[in-house]
Formats: sequence, structure tokens, C-alpha cells
Amino acid sequence: MPRPRFEKLPPEKREQILETAAKEFSEFGYEGASLNQILAKAGISKGAAYYYFDDKADLYMTTLTHYATEFLSGLEFDFTALTAVSFWPTLQKIYEKQFTQFAERPWVFGVVKSSGPLNLQLLTQSPLAEFWQDIESVMGNLFKQGIALGVVRSDLPGDLLTNLVLALDDSHDKWLLSRLPDMTQVELQGAAAQMVDLLRRLLAP
Repeated sequence: MPRPRFEKLPPEKREQILETAAKEFSEFGYEGASLNQILAKAGISKGAAYYYFDDKADLYMTTLTHYATEFLSGLEFDFTALTAVSFWPTLQKIYEKQFTQFAERPWVFGVVKSSGPLNLQLLTQSPLAEFWQDIESVMGNLFKQGIALGVVRSDLPGDLLTNLVLALDDSHDKWLLSRLPDMTQVELQGAAAQMVDLLRRLLAP
């Protein structure tokens, strides 16, 4: 994780560095991203960079953690308020909001999908392990409420359901990512409806 000097930078400078890094990782992936290019675009010398990060992996992990935490904050809602009627429409609205936000800043979306195998490794490490646990908790609570309402199947183990949904979500995200910059609001809404329809087909009793 970043060294203390990075945390002491002005917020706008920290955001500039992380946004620059996210754009590079999003476009070229972790392996293809150039640390030198990131530093040049962010206006940081290579010598100064090592006051902030250990290496490219450290910068990547810091960037991913920053935007993953931001993403998770947008998933907070009251599961207990859901009804059998509102369950799927509410889920669609959440996806619409996410896709719209990602279209405005596609590098936020892209950086999470940028690493390939490294991403799976990082998700098991702190502090991303905590983020991953929070995602699983959100999904678990959603499934439990859906089962209680009779709109989510109860014949499969919860961890299997989670893995199936994550695989479907990841596949749809990768399909969406290349199209995102050119999509209209109507198309974004259509993509959200498509995603929720796939989830309903997978999860409905």
C-alpha cells in the first residue's frame, strides 16, 4: 500500500495520480501499463514516485483499492425494503446507475477489469480482501431477501449462487467495457435491463 508521504499529498494531487494510473491500467492492462508513462502524465519524477509507492504493483493496488471502495459505496441500500414486486426493478435501477457512472468515467470501470490473473491474487490480499468480503456480504444479503420473497431460487448453496453471479457479471462487464464510451443513455439502460434479465433467468425459482 502507499507510503505515508502519498497520504500527505493534497487530495487533488492524489486524485490526479490515481486517475492517471487508472486510465493507463484500463487501456493497457496491468502487464502492458507503463509506470514511466503514468509518472510522466501525472507530472512526477521516477525518483519522487518511490517516496509514494514501492513499485508498479503497489501503485496498481492503491488505484484499484481506491476505486473499488468508491464502487462499493454505491451499493448501499436497504434490502429489507425490497418486495417481490420491487426486487428486480430495484436491481435494474442499481445497474443503470452504475453503468451511467462508469460511462462518465470509463477508466473506473476499466481498472477493475485490467489485471487478469493478478486481480484474482490481489482480491485475496488486504485491504482488497475486505472489499471482496463486503461484496460477498452484499450479494448474500440480496440472495437471502430474494429467497424470503420467493423471487430467488433456494435449491443451490449460497456460495455456488455467488460464484455463478460473479462469473455472469464479469462476462457482461467485459462485453460492456469496450462499448461503454460510445453508448447513449438509452443504450445504457438497455444494457442494465439485459444484465438483470440474465440474472433473473439464472436466479429465479
